[in-house]
Amino acid sequence: MRRNRWCAIILAGCLLLALCACSGTDTPAPTDDSSALQGNDSVGDAAGVQYDYQLKAGETTEVYDVTFDQMVTVTVDPASTRNGSLDLRSGIYFDNCTFNGGLTILGDYHAMVSLGGGCSFGDGSIVTCKEVTSGAAKETTMEDNFVKVFVACEGVTVETECAVGVVTGGPDFVFNGTTYSKEEIAPDTAFLGVYSIYENDSMSYVKLAIGEDDSIEVLE
Repeated sequence: MRRNRWCAIILAGCLLLALCACSGTDTPAPTDDSSALQGNDSVGDAAGVQYDYQLKAGETTEVYDVTFDQMVTVTVDPASTRNGSLDLRSGIYFDNCTFNGGLTILGDYHAMVSLGGGCSFGDGSIVTCKEVTSGAAKETTMEDNFVKVFVACEGVTVETECAVGVVTGGPDFVFNGTTYSKEEIAPDTAFLGVYSIYENDSMSYVKLAIGEDDSIEVLE
């Protein structure tokens, strides 16, 4: 099942990239109350397309087969930030979705936004990440489980002034103006992760090679 594989990848990414030595925690399975599945409106009415997604603590949402012609906004509820436990992590998974107006992610901690291999972005359409709590980014450390974007599709550009992790299992991505290629940077590992994080008042970037065996190597 495509969702089961993605949940496994997401969970590994969250745990490994947060540099936490936690085990035995499963990604929360969606229930009727904790997930939303959206498809194309049968009449093609733009009013039937949802553009704002609110992720509450521990909530997992899936969205398939939608063309978004306006900006999509994903907001992580403050209840799932900073001191939330791993089982309160929020997540949203898009696949076979077209983003023509861009994607904005508002959140500080405990969220994974996944872009499946069937997703695409229109010309000039990018992913923008913003903090919710003023100053949160400058207090974030690599030990924090902050917002991550998992990229499985081509043509993703991410821009941010806050602490964010971008993870890929293959496709290249552009992060704050720099193109990152897993094939060039970490060809022999399962995933490449790039984190933006502040050191004093300057943003720096940490590159991680992540193996299928849960190994992590900090790259130059």
